Amino acid sequence: MEMFLKRCPVFAGILILALVFSAAFFPATAFMEDQGPLLREIEEYIREYYFYPPVDDLFPLDSTDDLESVFSDPYSAYLFEEQFRFFEESLGRSLSGVGIYLEAEDSLFLVVSTVPGSPAQREGIKSGDLIFSVDGRSVSGLALEEVIALIRGEKGKRVDLGIRRQGEIMEFTLFREKIRVPAVEYAWSDEGIAIVRLYNFDLDSAQELILVLDRLEKEGLKAIILDLRSNQGGYFHEALEMASLFTEGVLLQIKGMDSAWEEVETLAGDRRKFPMVVLINGGSASAAEILAAALKDNGAALLVGEISYGKGTMQTLFQMDHGGYLKLTTAEFASPLGNRIEGNGVEPHFLVYFEDEQLLTALKLMRYRLEEGDGGVSLLDAALREMRDEDSKIPLPEQINGDTYFPLRAALLYTGRTIQSEKLPGVYNFNWENRLYTIDINLLTITCTDSRGKGQISNIFLYRDYSYVSRAFLEQEVGISFLKDAFP
Repeated sequence: MEMFLKRCPVFAGILILALVFSAAFFPATAFMEDQGPLLREIEEYIREYYFYPPVDDLFPLDSTDDLESVFSDPYSAYLFEEQFRFFEESLGRSLSGVGIYLEAEDSLFLVVSTVPGSPAQREGIKSGDLIFSVDGRSVSGLALEEVIALIRGEKGKRVDLGIRRQGEIMEFTLFREKIRVPAVEYAWSDEGIAIVRLYNFDLDSAQELILVLDRLEKEGLKAIILDLRSNQGGYFHEALEMASLFTEGVLLQIKGMDSAWEEVETLAGDRRKFPMVVLINGGSASAAEILAAALKDNGAALLVGEISYGKGTMQTLFQMDHGGYLKLTTAEFASPLGNRIEGNGVEPHFLVYFEDEQLLTALKLMRYRLEEGDGGVSLLDAALREMRDEDSKIPLPEQINGDTYFPLRAALLYTGRTIQSEKLPGVYNFNWENRLYTIDINLLTITCTDSRGKGQISNIFLYRDYSYVSRAFLEQEVGISFLKDAFP
C-alpha cells in the first residue's frame, strides 16, 4: 500500500471508496472551446494511473465526450467544475433533496430507507416503496444516478414522486430541503447491547464513531450491533480508521494498475474489544465492504444480512491543471484473506433477506454470546438444539474420535443456505464465498472449486443418515463461527 500511495500525486489527497457513478447525467458547464491541452493532460493521467489500460487506438482524444469509450468502468469520469461540486456534495452529509436512500431494482427504484426528520419520512414514504416516476416522468430504464439527480434539486423546490406500495399506486408531493445526513446514530436494545448505525464514511466519521463509543462505554456498553446496511461508502482513510478500532492485522489487500497484491495493516490507536455483529445488505458498498470484510476475516465480528453490493475498486481524484477534475479507478481491493469484492460482494455468515429479521437474528446471536459467556456451548450447538426442538428429524452433533461432527444440511440451513442435488446419485453441492463445494457421499469426499481450480478436502466428511462434517471444516472452510471463538 505504501508503494501505491507514493505513486499518487500529493495534490489528489483523496482516495474515494463510494458508490458514486460516472458524470454522464450530472449537470455540466459550458463547452470549452480549446480542449487540446486538457485532453493531452487527461491522456497522460489515464496512461499513468488508470487501473484498466485503455486501447491505444482510442488516443488522441478529440473531446471529453470520447472518454465514454475510453473508460471501461462506471466510476471513472472527467468532471467539469459544476459536476465536481455535485459530486463533492454526494460524498458529504449536507445536500439538498428529500432524504431517500435508493437502490435499483429491475426497472424501478427501491426506497431502502429515509433520513430521520426528512421530507420523505414526514410525508410517509417507507422502506420498500418503489419509485416509478419523478415529476410525472417514468424512471423505467434510467440509471440510478440519473434518478438521484432528478429527485435532488434546489432547496424549497417541489418534486412529485409516483410510488408503488404493495400493488397500490400512490402520489407524493415533497419540497426539497437542505438535509444534514448523520454519520453515526445509536440506540440501546437489551441492557448493554447498543445498535450503532453508520450511514457513511464522510470526513471525520471515524472520530464521530469514537465519540459515540466513548459515550456508550460510560453508559455500560457490553456488545455492539454495527449496522452498515445501505451504507454506500466514502473515504478510504475513514474505512481504515474504523476497521482499526475493532481489529488488528491485515485490513485488506490492494492491487494497483501494474503492481502485485499488497497487504494493508491496521493503523495505530486504541482497540475496542467488544462482541460485535455487523449488519449488511445489497446496498452496503465499497468502504462499508472493506470494514465488513476486515471484521469478518479477522474474526472480530459475525456478519448477518445479504451479500453486499460488490464494489471492490478505488478511485483517486486528480485536479487538472487545465481545468476540472479527473476521477480515475486506480486500484482494486480484496478482503484480508484474498476474497475479491468487485462483482462478488462480501458474504455474511448468516444469510437473512428480510430487514426486520436481520436485526432479530443479530440480537439473537448477541444474546447467546452474553448469556453463555466465553466458556459456554458453541453457537452452532445451541442453534441445532433449537432447530431440533422444532423439527425432531434434525440430528444432534456426534462425538467421533475426540472431534465433534455436525450435520451439514442443518448447519447450512441455520445460516440461510441449502444443499442442491446434482444429476449423479449421491452427489450434492452448495456455494459459500464464491466457492462451489461438491459432496460425494459415495466416495465420502468434498471437493472445492474456486477461481484457482479444484482441491479435495480430506478427513472432514462422514456419512450417516445425514452428511456430517467436522467442526474444523465449518470453521476453516465455510466460516461458521462458534460462540466462544466468534467474539473477542
